[in-house]
Amino acid sequence: MAVTPIGTNTVTALSRRLILPRIVDNVYNSNPLFFRWYHANKFTQQGGTQIEQPLMYSRMAAGGSYQGYQLLNVSPTDSVQNAAFPWAQYYTPVTVDGLTLLRADSPLAIADFVATQFKQAEMDMADNLGAGLWSDGANALDIIGLRQAIDNGTISSTYGAIAHSGNSWWNAQIDSTTTTMTLIALQNLFGSCTQGGRAPTIIFSTQANYNRYWNLNLTPQQFPVQPGGRDMQLAQAGFENLLFNGVPWLVDSHVPTSGTEGNIFFLNEDYAQVVTATRADFHLQDFQTPVNQDAMTALLLWAGNLTLGNIQRQGKFTAIAA
Repeated sequence: MAVTPIGTNTVTALSRRLILPRIVDNVYNSNPLFFRWYHANKFTQQGGTQIEQPLMYSRMAAGGSYQGYQLLNVSPTDSVQNAAFPWAQYYTPVTVDGLTLLRADSPLAIADFVATQFKQAEMDMADNLGAGLWSDGANALDIIGLRQAIDNGTISSTYGAIAHSGNSWWNAQIDSTTTTMTLIALQNLFGSCTQGGRAPTIIFSTQANYNRYWNLNLTPQQFPVQPGGRDMQLAQAGFENLLFNGVPWLVDSHVPTSGTEGNIFFLNEDYAQVVTATRADFHLQDFQTPVNQDAMTALLLWAGNLTLGNIQRQGKFTAIAA
């Protein structure tokens, strides 16, 4: 293989090249939902044939006021059933050949090559999982994402192996008719997702709909409307946000598009869990070396799924385009 000398004159031959010792991320830093839920909504499970989520879906059939010797109804109530989710598996390989290691084995190296590869593998895995959190179930191997979970039977007839049809308590609040964003429409969906003190805790959209909400608040109002403010955890991680009813509104690059614009998701995180397997939670295998190659490979592994325990308290717009 032909090589080209770096040093072509006295200065370049004897001087070290100045390379900034910092690798700049131009790919992955657009994943606030994964960042937030993997820090605050992760649940670790050790093994099991599948992931099961117990659901309390109705009140007790008996009970109430009574007087004196009145006979009481003590019949049992079957008010709990399980939703079931498969294990979704993800991997990212780290492969390096002997010649690359030889070339990187220098005191002038800007970073340890293998450590850099591992760091990018972690970022790549997080990005794949972040995309999985928004999947619609088209790929059966993916995480059962929010696009499939926040549904009323339009995308999938079941969620967690429970049918939407005949189970009104297992349907999300879907607005598929509103095409123009207004504060009234936003409030109506927010209210539909709210019951008592249980309301959406975070809102996600594409940049286009984020910009539309920002612009709504520039329109003259009869009373002040303030979308400003921020969720400090998200802001400190570099994710800017607006507020609606005090709830952070963010852009996630993985939010699925509807036409060219995109959906708006109203999420109640109290019912969301990212379940991970104890033995496959960003687990890095040992390097394996083939007998007939000067190279080695290690796999970064993850297994788990997303579970939502209350679909009624989740909602989305699907047709906002102006």
